[in-house]
Amino acid sequence: MRVNHRYVSVGDRRTHLLHGDGPIDTLFLHGVGGSAWTFEATIEASPPTLGWASADLLGYGDSSWIEDGDYSSEAQARQLAAVVDRLGVRRLRVVGFSWGGLIALELARLDHRVDRLAVIDIPPSTDRSALDVPPLPGTFATAADAVRAVMTLAPEASPEVAERDASLSTAPCREGFRKKIDPVLLARWPFRDEDHWETWRREERETLLVRGEHSPVLSAGEAERMARLGARVSRAEIAGCGHLVPLERPRELASVLARFLA
Repeated sequence: MRVNHRYVSVGDRRTHLLHGDGPIDTLFLHGVGGSAWTFEATIEASPPTLGWASADLLGYGDSSWIEDGDYSSEAQARQLAAVVDRLGVRRLRVVGFSWGGLIALELARLDHRVDRLAVIDIPPSTDRSALDVPPLPGTFATAADAVRAVMTLAPEASPEVAERDASLSTAPCREGFRKKIDPVLLARWPFRDEDHWETWRREERETLLVRGEHSPVLSAGEAERMARLGARVSRAEIAGCGHLVPLERPRELASVLARFLA
């Protein structure tokens, strides 16, 4: 699979995109600890006709950090809407994992060009504070430590996927390797102070809700409630994985998405 890089500037903020060779019709958005590379294995297992792009959210990978720390889902979505505008995309399907799923919801609310949504393993709200964040290391003494950190969060990921994810989401530093992420986002997850239930209820586009079978983030009961309250929601559960579906079951996720996006 050939991967191209593109940088799109909106004012003083720059978004880094990975994309294929064809016209873009599907945008992938990663979660709170990821990068544009999170979906690499999923995209690789997708039909070759997929016109894909995968974005580093602001604060992640090779995209800009936000000086005032406003990493709200709406701020992320507004940046992406401007990026889509500059790319000249007329019709867009959006696939969002974890926090990326909430940003996808916001992007759909803001941009009429979005015509289909896939939300992966995230509820519209949580009762936890934005500061109630599990301890996530920002630096690693060795590359092997970075790989072990990925395997801790995604124990069902293959060694190849874990190593690839670790290598592409870190950069060398004095301490060894650092996560390519604004440190603010290691201590605060803005989406936990947000409530997207009203947006979810009002969303009328075809929407796919994907849950990992053993997910500690989206319970089976909450997924059922989302399906019940959403207007045009179909559901899929992927066996043998937890929350990090794109890393643990990329081929199965690609198959589910291919059927939905066809």
